[in-house]
Amino acid sequence: MGLTAILAVIALAALLLALAGIIIPGLPGIQLLWVIIAVDYWLLGYLDLSWGAMLLLTLVAVATVIGDYVATFVGVKKRGGSTLGAIGSVVGLLLGLALFQLPGMLIGCFLGALAGELLRGKEIHKAGYIAFGALLGYAASGAVQFIAWGIYATVIFYHIFT
Repeated sequence: MGLTAILAVIALAALLLALAGIIIPGLPGIQLLWVIIAVDYWLLGYLDLSWGAMLLLTLVAVATVIGDYVATFVGVKKRGGSTLGAIGSVVGLLLGLALFQLPGMLIGCFLGALAGELLRGKEIHKAGYIAFGALLGYAASGAVQFIAWGIYATVIFYHIFT
């Protein structure tokens, strides 16, 4: 097996692991890819990345980290929600994942934000509106991470096969 084939298998494994990290909170996603790329860039050099490519991938990773923590919170706040609603959405997301895997994450995100807002004294209609905002924020964060994953996959495979 040639070096290109070995690199392609390693890259595919890293990309699949990162994809799982995008879907399942708590697992490294784009951050894992960045670490692998950084180790190659500074120590190994198999991909022969330019500093510009490394800078682009670093900025993409930073954007996903910031977006991951901010998106759900902003989704709640944009709809008039409280910090308790934002915290509830994150707690619900994690509990939903633990109890019901992927569908539970979405349901938990919504129900956690709903519970947080109801505890703050919001009426059910307003709390539901805010909880839907939490769900939209989580979905937006996931979409951005999938785009970032595509950028990483493109750069990695471009450098392996050229």
